[in-house]
Amino acid sequence: MGGAAMDDDAGDLVVARSFVVRAMLERPDVAPARWHGFITDAETGERHAWRRVADIARSVEATLAAAAAGPRRGSPGGLRIRGAAMAGPALTDVVTDMLTVLGLRLPAAAPALPDPNVTLERVQEKLVGLGNHRGDEPTGTLGTRTLRGGRLDARVRFQLWAASAPDVDAAMQLLHTTLLDDGADLRQEGFLRFAAAGTTLAEHVPTVGAGAWRKASSFDLLYEYQFVDADDAASLIARLEVTTDPEVVAGPGRERGSIVDELARWDDEGAPDLVVRGPAGVARVSALTFVPGPALGGTVTFARSSGTGAPAAHLPDLDAFWLATAGARPAQPDADVTLTPALAFAALGPPAPGLELGDWDADATPDAYTAFDRRLDDALVLPTAADRFTLTYTPPGGGAGLDQTAVVYLRVNPP
Repeated sequence: MGGAAMDDDAGDLVVARSFVVRAMLERPDVAPARWHGFITDAETGERHAWRRVADIARSVEATLAAAAAGPRRGSPGGLRIRGAAMAGPALTDVVTDMLTVLGLRLPAAAPALPDPNVTLERVQEKLVGLGNHRGDEPTGTLGTRTLRGGRLDARVRFQLWAASAPDVDAAMQLLHTTLLDDGADLRQEGFLRFAAAGTTLAEHVPTVGAGAWRKASSFDLLYEYQFVDADDAASLIARLEVTTDPEVVAGPGRERGSIVDELARWDDEGAPDLVVRGPAGVARVSALTFVPGPALGGTVTFARSSGTGAPAAHLPDLDAFWLATAGARPAQPDADVTLTPALAFAALGPPAPGLELGDWDADATPDAYTAFDRRLDDALVLPTAADRFTLTYTPPGGGAGLDQTAVVYLRVNPP
């Protein structure tokens, strides 16, 4: 954009306005292809959904117009990005992890002398790519998640102790050799640059002991860390609430609606049905579950209906259900199977580690989800608008959602 500028590496101020556009293809097997997605303001993290490509330009224009009108209250200036402006781990944790890796290269402490150590002399945060965005990776169950990262331009100082000047010189030389020999390993651990910056002479420290000698050596390094930004996982957006003002903004004619995909979220506050309407197909069903307490109560029902009002055949297990309802001419176009939640998820496949996402149980730790995934050998086909595939949760004794603090994401045909 006009007026954008950038200072040199000595400052932490980047003057720019960047946007990240994510485009997703709905049902690539169905023509015409329908693209939609999100545009994220890399400075503020504000995100807007788009359904047509023209929406992207309108969103950018609106944001830039607001910036040109002047900084918002409390904003440092509208076009600033200070360091890594995106969500990520605390830098204190990143620095601690970095020093821990280096500390493993320190020699053992000499008797009656202070422990050797490695400390931070200076550090400056650097960006990685646009908005620290490194790429995406499939989750294996519910779509993709965003990979982000950051870099630290730092100087660290190793300090060693020994009982004599020759001994501390030898210890420092051995440390340099160890760091050189471990160059490939250090690069794998995120050290993109590692160079000696200076070494002190051996120094006698009588205040510590008559035989206390120390020596220090500094290194300049560029350290890159990585993390998963699950908040940007497009596949976990289950519902978008939208409003439309056909005549007057916020007027009495305002219309409200919801945009839903082939994805449902169940928790203790609500468990809406996951409904797939024809013409469509069901070739894969996936689930992410976070159940910190005992096994969920209630039941989960998989159902296929033709819309003719024919009575459903009640089948004993999920394999029998898929077998009876799969294909363009299913043996049972109206059928269902009802299972406990544990049996339903297990029938989708073996459990696998999933995402760490949110803190629904408010225990101050990220929630670790378990993934289940089932690809059908023969897809379930819904040829007409009257045909339905439905996943329903029924809580024990009634209620709106799951019978305990828990979260379940269900998706049909994840990418």
